[in-house]
Amino acid sequence: MTKNMIEVSGLNKIYKLYHRPVDRFLEAISLKGAPRHKDFHALSNINFSIQKGQTVGILGKNGAGKSTLLKILTGVLTPSSGAVQVKGRISSLLELGAGFNPEYTGLENIFFQGTLLGFSKDEVNEKLDDILTFADIGDFIHQPVRLYSSGMFARLAFSVAINVEPDVLMVDEALSVGDAGFQLKCMLKMQELQEKGITILFVSHDTQSVIRFCQSVMIMQDGKLIEYSDDVISAAKNYEKKVRNLGADASLEEKNEMIKGLSYESELGDIKEVRFGSGTVKIAAVDFYNSEGKKETHFEPGSEVLLRCYIDAIIEQKSVVVGFSLRNAKGVDVAGDNTLLAKGNLDIEKGQYHFDFSFLMNIPGGEYFLYIGVASLDGERVELDQRWPLRKIVVAGGREVVGVAYCPSRLDIMKVR
Repeated sequence: MTKNMIEVSGLNKIYKLYHRPVDRFLEAISLKGAPRHKDFHALSNINFSIQKGQTVGILGKNGAGKSTLLKILTGVLTPSSGAVQVKGRISSLLELGAGFNPEYTGLENIFFQGTLLGFSKDEVNEKLDDILTFADIGDFIHQPVRLYSSGMFARLAFSVAINVEPDVLMVDEALSVGDAGFQLKCMLKMQELQEKGITILFVSHDTQSVIRFCQSVMIMQDGKLIEYSDDVISAAKNYEKKVRNLGADASLEEKNEMIKGLSYESELGDIKEVRFGSGTVKIAAVDFYNSEGKKETHFEPGSEVLLRCYIDAIIEQKSVVVGFSLRNAKGVDVAGDNTLLAKGNLDIEKGQYHFDFSFLMNIPGGEYFLYIGVASLDGERVELDQRWPLRKIVVAGGREVVGVAYCPSRLDIMKVR
């Protein structure tokens, strides 16, 4: 029988909101007990259980109650009512600064955190090299953490959290402050923890990360748990449709128009396209062109390719990112790019656009599937239209090589004596 590491039943968290600071005092001394506050239900009747070794993503807009839930699970906050049980050693990475003394050096904070988690000084010393190596902040480890940048703080905090051998790891949106390389490093490390059977709760606004990393997902809205499913893709689609919907900017006719878009089902064969997003910007179609400017789906390794993505913006949209990847039959990304990396921040007006990606098809022979999407990074990340996979191409010819990149060597052999 699988062991539940986390069990939550009838959980509620209610805050008293006062219009003026003095109202709190007047309510306390009132002989009639007349209330001068309004109740704010940050969490309402939350019920769920999480099994050992399970990785669960938590999706929800700002104010949905995600961070409040994690703080109660870690013991930072107490519930107003309900039962919460978390088994084993808990390690968490909530908002930056939680649990760190700004006047202590990074090194002192490592030992401070270790003590809070129940480790002796000798036990922390045994883990110290791993923590310092992963954080990789150099001599700043001897400086007070109040002098750290947000990125350095995230490196140290995450390094401590994952190297203390927790039974349960809880990660809030704190990783978003790190650079792309460090974020990848963190995700790879968390995959190692998954393989070791560590239970992980992962809060993020990035739907794609939740789909790729988590086996289950919770959807929260207005302090309520509206969905808890092992079908991560389906739940993510519901989240984009029900929670992060279009709002009042689009008419009914425009909403109906958004669901349209050229399908390539015959090209994909038995594979079915998964599509989700708000639809305020949509991917209408995608074409591949060869070096002669002709539409093509068969290429030779090393050939010139133009990928044209037809974008239809229903409304003006800020901080848009269009990106693609080519995946092999094993689901491994072998090539890809996006507009943020190529051009930086991009705002678009209402209208129709061509996004052209030109590149060399430096991948070996095989069948590859196109995963393409458009998102907005204006504030929190919002998926506008994700199509996984949309098309299939074939790369044939060239000689056999090792790896996922096509870069055959020129071999010269010279007898020197």
